[in-house]
Amino acid sequence: MNNSRMRYAVAVCATISILIFVFNSNTILLATNGNPDVILNVFGQGSTGKAIFGGGIWAPGGSKTGTMRILNNYGERVRVENFGIKIDLEKADGLVSEKISPENSLYDIFAKNMKLTIKKGRFLVFTETLFNGSFYDLLYIEGNERYRGYGLPDSLKFNIPKNDYTDLEYSVHMDENAGNDMQGLKATVAFLVNINENPVIREREDEEELVEEPIEQYPDIGGHWAQDCITALLQHEIIRGYPDGTIKPDNFITRAEAAVLMARALNLDEQQGDIPYQDTLPAWAKGYIISATKKGIFKGYPGNVFKPQNNITREEMITVLVRAFEKNIQKDEELSFKDKDQIGPWALEPIKAAVQNQIITGYSDNKLRPKDSITRAETFTIICKLLGYHQQHINTDR
Repeated sequence: MNNSRMRYAVAVCATISILIFVFNSNTILLATNGNPDVILNVFGQGSTGKAIFGGGIWAPGGSKTGTMRILNNYGERVRVENFGIKIDLEKADGLVSEKISPENSLYDIFAKNMKLTIKKGRFLVFTETLFNGSFYDLLYIEGNERYRGYGLPDSLKFNIPKNDYTDLEYSVHMDENAGNDMQGLKATVAFLVNINENPVIREREDEEELVEEPIEQYPDIGGHWAQDCITALLQHEIIRGYPDGTIKPDNFITRAEAAVLMARALNLDEQQGDIPYQDTLPAWAKGYIISATKKGIFKGYPGNVFKPQNNITREEMITVLVRAFEKNIQKDEELSFKDKDQIGPWALEPIKAAVQNQIITGYSDNKLRPKDSITRAETFTIICKLLGYHQQHINTDR
């Protein structure tokens, strides 16, 4: 693991026993009941919850899935850059157990036969694969140059704001072709997360870019109907103010601003490389537009253009939110909005999903106004609902 200004290695242990003569190809899913199986605390008391990877008896073809939440209870934003696995391995021979050293070929055989996938998300909805390999690829032994853990690519490293969290889903699978040489092995496995301090730098890179300022410096949100949500999103670093010290909650939100907002809400990092659109993208939003497009959240217009300065419409924003948070239609039913005939055919299913998932309720006159531009405050409130920051906004007519 790399050293930085701060490092926290958080371990969750499990004991795994291998019995080759017991064959079970069924996949075992651990029920979460809406809560993670394990909580990893960045600071203080380590981890709570059940053992990661399930523990117990394993056989070729066996699989287990679980969830962990990395909770940033430290006083600054932190950045996750590396994963690792430490393994203590023993071989049972009758009543005698022999410790297997990393130099023994059995060590590598065990690690290579245990496959692992790690996905990232929020609220136990997982949208991004961080790792897909084996224990071997993650092996970490202090002072051993051969086993140095797994460094996340720059595009997959992610920040966790203070007093916030990120959820990970882990799926472990023992290879069906694991041989008899693994019989009788007992492994104690610890999963490591390498976390470095990454405080917010409060600076302005260009005159157009949204910048963070202390919440009390925003005079135009005091008393606003969306003040609580705006404050929550500021605290979680999802929105930032304009250079003149305002939020402008009643202004319409542009497509570029919406892409930045969605990327931050989902903890997507800025991406470089091939630009997926023919028109010019503003520098302050380009990396986020690229990452949001690659995630399938934005798709652009015919002619392969994004139109970043256009105000985003209500039906466009609803469609983007439904894609981003993967909300699905539970059952097909007619919409009751008086102006439902104005909804574009491409937006009909996303709007139905949004209504069924209580993302939107429409206006008090039972109209949706799908072609109208959506305001910044309306957008902030919907995202606030989806992230669960303020329950009292669930039934707000917006």
